[in-house]
Amino acid sequence: MISPLLHLFRTTAEPRRLVLFALSALLALALGFFAVDTRMAEHLISAWGYYYIAGVFGAFVVCAWGVVEPRRAVWNSWLRRPGWPGLVIVAGTAFAIWCDPFKHKVLFDEYVLQGTAFHMHATKEIGTVIRAYDVQGTWLPIDTFLDKRPYFFAFLVSLLHDLTGYRTANMFVLNVALTPVLLGLVYWLGREVAGRGPALLAVGLLATMPLLGQQTSGAGMELHNLTMLAIVITLAVLWLRAPDEPRLSLLVLGTVLLAQSRYESVLFVGSAAIVIVAGWLRAGRVFVTWPAILAPLLLVPYLWQNRVLSATPLLWQLHEGQTARFSLIYLAGNLEGAWRFFFNFSPALANSWYLSLLGFAGLGWWVLVAWRWWRARGALAPVSVVLLAYGAGIAVNLGMLMFYYWSRLDDVIAARFALPMCLLLALCAALLMRRLDGRGWPATRLAAVGLAIWALGWGVPAAARRLYTDQNLVMQEVEWEHDILTSLPGRVLLISNKSTIPFVLWHIPTLINGVGRQRGDQIKYHMKEGTFNEVIVAQALRPTSARGDMGVDPDDVMPDNFKLTPIAEKRFGGRWARLSRLDAIEDAPKKAPSASGKMGPMAVVP
Repeated sequence: MISPLLHLFRTTAEPRRLVLFALSALLALALGFFAVDTRMAEHLISAWGYYYIAGVFGAFVVCAWGVVEPRRAVWNSWLRRPGWPGLVIVAGTAFAIWCDPFKHKVLFDEYVLQGTAFHMHATKEIGTVIRAYDVQGTWLPIDTFLDKRPYFFAFLVSLLHDLTGYRTANMFVLNVALTPVLLGLVYWLGREVAGRGPALLAVGLLATMPLLGQQTSGAGMELHNLTMLAIVITLAVLWLRAPDEPRLSLLVLGTVLLAQSRYESVLFVGSAAIVIVAGWLRAGRVFVTWPAILAPLLLVPYLWQNRVLSATPLLWQLHEGQTARFSLIYLAGNLEGAWRFFFNFSPALANSWYLSLLGFAGLGWWVLVAWRWWRARGALAPVSVVLLAYGAGIAVNLGMLMFYYWSRLDDVIAARFALPMCLLLALCAALLMRRLDGRGWPATRLAAVGLAIWALGWGVPAAARRLYTDQNLVMQEVEWEHDILTSLPGRVLLISNKSTIPFVLWHIPTLINGVGRQRGDQIKYHMKEGTFNEVIVAQALRPTSARGDMGVDPDDVMPDNFKLTPIAEKRFGGRWARLSRLDAIEDAPKKAPSASGKMGPMAVVP
């Protein structure tokens, strides 16, 4: 492979573009790691990141139209008469929507994404709002910070805000809209890999997994990342089937957007590079478009944001006693969690052991076929090359996560990291069905019957448990506080013991309790001036004696001069929450003079 590629480089008709690509890569390395310090990188992302992602997305849309418009008759006929595939996609989408209520699932990650989308909508800058107030009828952000998460998903939500007005429900709308797109792409890829029947099975395997439904009805970026991965894999197949300039540009821009969909998705830049080289070899010539030349520079903002994250340990959110995000010490526990997730037979997790069973069997068979092809130096179909390149990327992605501090897939919060692997397993299951069908076995029909049995016996009971919503006690506590705050008349200031972001999104002025303890004089002034009709303090209660007496958690205790009256208490699991009204803030007692009568070092002698 290397020798033919070098020959193509030597004989290319566009040597200047190859030189420009090399210079672009060198400049990207210089800008990404050396020329810009971390503080400046943070400022550049905050000020210009919106226009960067808007430009890349706009170029992607233009290139996509250039590729699909000449083939209007093909996709128009399918849209008009979708047949059984359309029915299965609609049914799978409906099941995914039914799986879980529309609520925030991963706290406070999803609220952070919403805060970023709100700020992008309001200011066209990148930042997450943590403090805001109503100033003469305008909800004005005061404090923001640059979040660690890539912001392509937040950008799309901000576009919905631009078109329909700001509402927190827009994140749910986007995820619901992405679900049929994802399942449609799974069908298309499955049909290319294994034919129509196995492709429909792949759609059913993925759609009935409760984990997918939790993302459809959530406000996170996982479903968007999975859809972008399916889009890029589809673009890679289209490129490799008929390599040309428009398809190359589209694949490159899609890969850049995928890198801005989740942290680890930058790994698929390697998969795209392999497929692009394979396309050059297939076409018998090397051609480089302007998006490909600029691709290294388009990845620089990702490098900058990753540097900001690496330099800000507060964003790592490590557990107590942990000092590193990635370490060998996490491997054993994460591997155990992965095994329990993929092959869990109880409804306690949102997995599908049936998908794992068929998928890993198909994956093993595919690895064997790939090994035989490698030894024989045979030719693979374009879709097989793409599946091999991106399957390797998904495997590397999952392998890297096994060294991450919070990647136990049997954790209800971390289970979403398994979604790219589940996509690969669904396609590998389709491959296995085609192989068995080819030997005269009714494998696809039997697998469909097995899927129906699994869905009724395990999938539906697991979905009915509402794993994210029923076990997410913090979310229930936040919603309880929200209901009480909105029932109070007039303007309310909340002093929260959790996070300000959810309440800022609901247009409720909020301070964190650590700040509230230090701003007694300012709060007292606004209470006197009538800026707020009520000041409410949120606190957690915990047992303080063997008899079960309850007291305020030491982290939530307010100063003695804050006079509080409890107005509501409620238990969430093993945790009690209390809301209290701040009646007054008394003047702090003056310090008594020292017994010796000596003046302190700051005293002034008249």
